[in-house]
Amino acid sequence: MWRSSLPELKVVMLTPHGDPLGHIGEPEVGGQCVYIRELSTHLALLGLKVLVFTRDRGDGKPPVEPIAPGAELVRLPCGPRTFIPKESLLPYLGEFADRVRAFLKGDETLHSHFWDGGQVAQGLDWKGPWLHTSHSLGKRKLAAMPDADPAQYRDRIRIETQVCRKCDRITAATELERKGLEELYGVDPSKVVVIPPGVDTVRFRPPEDKEALRRKLGFPARPLVFTLGRLDQRKGFDLFFQAAARLLERDRANPPLFVISAGAGDSPQQEEQRRKLEELISSLGIRDHVWWLGVLPQGELPRYYGAADVFVLPSRYELFGIVMLEAMACGVPVVATRFGGPAEVIAHGETGFLVDPTDPEELAGAIEALLSNPELRREMGRRTRRAAEERYSWTASARLHRELYRRLQGEGGEGEGR
Repeated sequence: MWRSSLPELKVVMLTPHGDPLGHIGEPEVGGQCVYIRELSTHLALLGLKVLVFTRDRGDGKPPVEPIAPGAELVRLPCGPRTFIPKESLLPYLGEFADRVRAFLKGDETLHSHFWDGGQVAQGLDWKGPWLHTSHSLGKRKLAAMPDADPAQYRDRIRIETQVCRKCDRITAATELERKGLEELYGVDPSKVVVIPPGVDTVRFRPPEDKEALRRKLGFPARPLVFTLGRLDQRKGFDLFFQAAARLLERDRANPPLFVISAGAGDSPQQEEQRRKLEELISSLGIRDHVWWLGVLPQGELPRYYGAADVFVLPSRYELFGIVMLEAMACGVPVVATRFGGPAEVIAHGETGFLVDPTDPEELAGAIEALLSNPELRREMGRRTRRAAEERYSWTASARLHRELYRRLQGEGGEGEGR
C-alpha cells in the first residue's frame, strides 16, 4: 500500500547510435545495447515507465517498438536515412535533441548513455534530474590504442568532460571506471555511483548435454574456443587469431576450433576490419580451423556459449564486458583481458584467467591450460555460474537504479553549469 503514495517514475533513455533491440555484432550494436535493453526491461518490471530513444537508420525497423510491457523504443529520423558511424554523428545530434524534446513532459528523469547521448542531453537544456552512463571513456580508449589519431577523439573527450560536469550523477560499472572518471576527467568521486550490469541467468544457463548441443549446432568433435562482439579494433580479434595460430602449432593431433560471431562487414568501417582479419587468418594459415558465424540472433546466443569449452574476451581494453557475464552464466570458463573491468569480475585462476591479450603467447597459454585440463574446465565452469548467479542480477541493478532515480527526483536536478 505504501507504494501508491509514491509518484510514478518515468525514465527517458538516450542512446543515439546504439539500438537496444539490435543484435550483437551488427554495426554499433554491442554491450551498451544489451545493457539498455535489459535495464529498461527490469525497470519496467518494477513498475517504472521507460522510453528509449535511438536513431532510425532507415533499415526498415518500426519507428516504435516495445522492449517490454512498460518500456518502449522510439527510433527517430536524424540525418541521412542510412547507417552512420558514431564517430560521425555529432553534426546530427542537435536534430536528434529537437525530436526528443517533442516527446518530453518535464516530469521525467533523463538517463543518457555514451558521449552521443550525453551531447543530446546537453542539447535539450534539461532542468530536471539527469543521470549519465559513459559505457566507454574516450581518454582510456585512446590510451589503449597507441596507433589511434588523437584528433579523432578531440570532440568526444570535450563532450565527455562537459557532460561529466553538468549531469547530476554518473553510474560506473566498476570501481576502476569510477577511478578513471576521477583521475582522467576530474569528476568528484561522490558524484559517481557504482552499479554493475547484470545477466539473465534464466536465459543464459549451462546446457544439459554439451556434446549433444554441439552435434545439433553442427560442430565437429574438437575442442571449441568461442569469442564474439562487433568488428572494432579495440575488441582484439586480431590478437585472438594470433593466439590461435600459436595453439595450432602445438596441437596438430586434436586441433581446437576457433569460432567467432561478429559482423560480416555491414559498414565501411566494419568492412575494413573484416578484410584485415580475413587477410590475417590467411597469412597465419589457420583458415581451416576458424568458423566465422556472422551475427547470431539473441535467442541463439546461449546455445553457442554453452557449446564452448572456453570463452575469450581479447579486448585491448574493456570497460566491463557483458558478453563475459553471459558466458559465465552458461558455465563456461573465461580467458579475458586484464585491462579494464574484467579484472574486477574474473577471479584469476578460479573463474578464469586474466591475461595481456597483446602477448599472443600469454593468451595462447591461458587457453591451452583450460583445453588440456577437462576437470579444471568443469570446476571453473561451476564457479563462473555460481558467481553470475550470486553477484550479477539485472533485478538488483534495476532496483539500485530505481533508488538513484528517486533520489535525483528528490534533489530536483542541480548539475553544475545548467
